[in-house]
Amino acid sequence: MDREQDGTGPPGPSERTERLRRYLGELQERIDPRALELLLRLLQEVSSSPAARGGTYELGMGPEEKELFTPALQAELLVLFGLLTAGEERVVVDLGDSPHARGMKVLVPPDQAGDAEFLARHKSRVAAEAERREHDRREVEAIARASGMEP
Repeated sequence: MDREQDGTGPPGPSERTERLRRYLGELQERIDPRALELLLRLLQEVSSSPAARGGTYELGMGPEEKELFTPALQAELLVLFGLLTAGEERVVVDLGDSPHARGMKVLVPPDQAGDAEFLARHKSRVAAEAERREHDRREVEAIARASGMEP
């Protein structure tokens, strides 16, 4: 018997699918249909993004969608993403108010949710990625300007 079958390993694909299906059913009862539609679209977008491999990703949304995307809905997206991708239980943690992580929420194993050192390392990684993206953006704009293009 393997770890998945004896209950000590991560859930298998069918168990994960069933958990996701049940949670979506609960969401359908609890939230506005437009918010659920947005969540499903964003879940599909995020699951094929760098975030699926532990990176960061900026969601593309219009003004109406941004209004619907409340902190509570953001947490629901993370829960859904975790149910879809994580082999083990994850909880939503707010990274706080550091400059590059303001309002950012992440999925972490429950035993790391209260680990200040782990969360500080995560914030540092988020800040480094944000600084790298900003540097890359400025460099592309400078190249565009040097080429006579409007950035």
